Amino acid sequence: MSKVVGPNAPCPCGSGKKYKKCHGAVGAVNGKIPPLYWILALVAVAALAFWFGRSKTRDVPSTPSFQSPGEAPAGKVWSPEHGHWHDAP
Repeated sequence: MSKVVGPNAPCPCGSGKKYKKCHGAVGAVNGKIPPLYWILALVAVAALAFWFGRSKTRDVPSTPSFQSPGEAPAGKVWSPEHGHWHDAP
């Protein structure tokens, strides 16, 4: 028959801590938080830092200029519809 230990009783491992702070802690292994939880927490922080640190204007296309930027290069004509030079017909 196993002995039921209450949360405020001394831990049976002999550490001197209360059971709820030692082996009775939720998710605890031998009274410590497993390394997997720390790794997941660090990955979550890194993902948030990446998400909020990225540039918000990276996908914004530049608006075309409808006026010619100057004299046409040889064999080119300005296209106001597209905002860049095309080969002359």
